[in-house]
Amino acid sequence: MEAAILAAIQRVSWYVRHNEAEFIERVREASDQHQENAVKEYRQKVSKAQRRCKELDGLVKKLYEGNATGKIPDKHFTRLLAEYDEEQTGLEAAIAQWEEAIESWNADRLKTDKFIELVSRYTDFSELTTPMLNEFIEKVVVHEGEGRGNSRRQRIDIYLNFIGAFEVPAHIVTPMEAEEQRRQQEEQAAKEAHSQELAKAREEKRKAEKREFTARKKAGLLTPEEQAADEARLAHNRAWQKEWREKRKAAEPPKPPKPKSLKELAALQKAGADLTPEEAERLAAYRERKNRQHKAWYERQKAAQPPKPRTLKELAAAQDAGQPLTPEETERLEASRNRKKNAYQELKIQAETDPVAAAELARRRAYHSEATKKSRQKMCEEAAAGNPAAQARYENFLAARRENYHRKKHDEKGEQIA
Repeated sequence: MEAAILAAIQRVSWYVRHNEAEFIERVREASDQHQENAVKEYRQKVSKAQRRCKELDGLVKKLYEGNATGKIPDKHFTRLLAEYDEEQTGLEAAIAQWEEAIESWNADRLKTDKFIELVSRYTDFSELTTPMLNEFIEKVVVHEGEGRGNSRRQRIDIYLNFIGAFEVPAHIVTPMEAEEQRRQQEEQAAKEAHSQELAKAREEKRKAEKREFTARKKAGLLTPEEQAADEARLAHNRAWQKEWREKRKAAEPPKPPKPKSLKELAALQKAGADLTPEEAERLAAYRERKNRQHKAWYERQKAAQPPKPRTLKELAAAQDAGQPLTPEETERLEASRNRKKNAYQELKIQAETDPVAAAELARRRAYHSEATKKSRQKMCEEAAAGNPAAQARYENFLAARRENYHRKKHDEKGEQIA
């Protein structure tokens, strides 16, 4: 109780010293903001009523003068005087009521100033003394406790002199409170560390006892009572674990059906079975992913392999187009042509005696003749279409044809002369 009272005094006093303007504003707001507005209105009403009272005094004086001179008859004088008296009596009562309210509000302001003065008189709030208790505390209200054991809580309302149960804003933390929080944190940390040490020691002791018990059990040194107790413990643990697994299984929500594997989906699609849109999308995405992976793997393998040599057909086309060949490529092309030429000569020799070879020779000659005819026809069409390369080949063909013709004529003349 004393600690709570001292903490309340320390908190409010520190707040007053470091936030005096804010403190005054909060006290005024707590007293009632509407009351301040009412006081302003009361002051205006008092001023207006006082002016009216002065006017009424003047009117009464004139009323007496008029009656004395005979200007105002007694009948009117009596009626007007009664009305003025009634109005002035009402104004004086209202002025007294309003001034009382103003004085009460001023007294509240003086109470705030008195509390600030009281705080300024003290320099040490480290200990709660009897004078401090009498000067600061108006009353303490202790409410009935709630809860039990460590969770039991009891509310205490502390009313300070002049300002009542003033509450410092929750975000304000005084140096004393910060120090107290630090001390509590250190104590809590020390308690937790001590608890951990005790728990560790108990765990080490339990492990040592378990190791010792296990060693004695393996060595067959347990007493009949210990064996029976161990078997009962194991049976109890097995029964408890089984019950726990069953409860957990019963509490778990039913598992959704396991989706079909990609292999199953592919087999169903191959068999002509209908797939759901989600299954078809899964299968298509998988195949697309595998195709990308395979393509990337193939590109890597292709990039890692050395370049393949050109085929004989490619070498022959390059030579016909006038492209340079390497010595190795030229040697390969000539060797291939020589092999074909030798094979053709051997076939011609075999054809003289072998009907099968003769038929093969005739087939080759027909194939070569037809291929030559098609090649020349294609060359003529491309040359007629204006292809420069085809025209050059056609000119070369005609020149070679003329040369062969003249050489054949020359050979025939030589034979006739001989």
